[in-house]
Amino acid sequence: LFLQECKPKMWRSVVIQKGNTLLIQEVQEEDGGNYTCELKFEGKLIRRTVELKVTALLTDKPPKPLFPMENQPTVIDVQLGNPLTVACKAFFGFSGESGPMIYWMKGEKFIEELEGHIREGEVRLLREHLGEKEVELTLIFDAVEEADLANYTCHVENRNGRKHASVLLRKKDLIYKIELAGGLGAILLLLILLVTIYKCYNIELMLFYRQNFGGDEAADDNKEYDAYLSYTKVDPDALDRDNNEEEQFALEILPDVLEKHYGYKLFIPDRDLIPSGTYIEDLTRCVEQSRRLIIVLTPDYVLRRGWSIFEMENRLHNMLVSGEIKVILIECTELKGKVNYHEVESLKHTIKLLSVVKWKGPKSSKLNSKFWKRLVFEMPGKKKEVVSRHQVLDSAEQGLFGDLQTVPSLAVTGTSATLVESRADLSDYHQADSVHMRHYCRGYEYDVSAATLPIASISNHHTYCNIPLTLLNGQLPLNNAVKDPQEFHRNNPLLPLSAKELSFTSDIW
Repeated sequence: LFLQECKPKMWRSVVIQKGNTLLIQEVQEEDGGNYTCELKFEGKLIRRTVELKVTALLTDKPPKPLFPMENQPTVIDVQLGNPLTVACKAFFGFSGESGPMIYWMKGEKFIEELEGHIREGEVRLLREHLGEKEVELTLIFDAVEEADLANYTCHVENRNGRKHASVLLRKKDLIYKIELAGGLGAILLLLILLVTIYKCYNIELMLFYRQNFGGDEAADDNKEYDAYLSYTKVDPDALDRDNNEEEQFALEILPDVLEKHYGYKLFIPDRDLIPSGTYIEDLTRCVEQSRRLIIVLTPDYVLRRGWSIFEMENRLHNMLVSGEIKVILIECTELKGKVNYHEVESLKHTIKLLSVVKWKGPKSSKLNSKFWKRLVFEMPGKKKEVVSRHQVLDSAEQGLFGDLQTVPSLAVTGTSATLVESRADLSDYHQADSVHMRHYCRGYEYDVSAATLPIASISNHHTYCNIPLTLLNGQLPLNNAVKDPQEFHRNNPLLPLSAKELSFTSDIW
């Protein structure tokens, strides 16, 4: 009778018992253990026990280094003076030998032949299964010295052959400096790249962030206009090529792009202000209702001290000095040498919140130019709403007279006034000369009697026109065709004006 671990067992089919013999045809791992044989001899029960050890198949290969890896030298950076332990791990298949053979060498020398601060540790069994072993042998440095920086080889062998793997000790200071220099260099290059991108595209980046993640500045400030446009018209008799470009920019290009393309609402005094006896008060109110003050700075603006109103009126002056309103100064030309630039510098120092944008002629007129991007960035933050030209209504229909009806336009000169056909498409309009100027009218609840103006064709129709401000203020040209000036204004305390002065009008759309 055979027992396994002192217990009877039902043997599987490949285990055959014949008398006092137990035959295992296919040995498996679970077959290992203690086997006890019981038999009766001369009336006595005799037991004998034998241990069966199951192993893997006998290997025909040499051991395999696990770390360091074979044919792949490992570099270890070390700090001089510090202790160091380097482990060599290897796998030994079952060879029937008593123990694994593993050792370190430095060049052609065994570790026992080296300095006393270098030694080998004990061979440590990490894992064993069916006679196959994974072992470890450490190389120990009490304190790494300069002479220790070399190549060390771990050798493993059995009856089938030998394998080895190497470790190279390298001073850490050098590689540390190289890595530090490389890292700092990469950071510096990245910083230069980011600064370059920011310098070239800072406006575009900030506009992108503001349009996608910023708020709407006009949401809760209860102000009617995004900007107030301050500009001095040029004397028609003094127009030259440069002044003509500035005039076109200030009166056509600037309002057209900001209002029709970017959706801003501008207040332009010559266009939007209703003439009244409280001119300064009305201007002040309109500036207070604006989020920005745009000053188109030209030589004529400086010569005529176009900003004087902001200095004379206390409320406007306080708004500039205190920073209550942000000022955008558009310089159209190089002013130094043309005007007294000291006055311009004084104006800039007076304004607390000031941004200067330079307009460089036709090349700045393109919508993708830096000028428009910078100008839009200085304008109030709002979600961009690009409106097509066909969707844009006449600006009067969007402003104070939006609910009034269009009437034929009134063309006024220094000597006559006639009705002309209205033009819906303002882009087709070209000024014929400096004297004959177009004026746009809208129905308005103000009774203009036929006797007030020498215009018989409009009768008593209720209109509001952009007739010359001099006429509205009661001033007359020297060569006016009206026979009796008292019929025009019976209490006229002002001096008569010339025809050229009368030609300046206020375009109110």
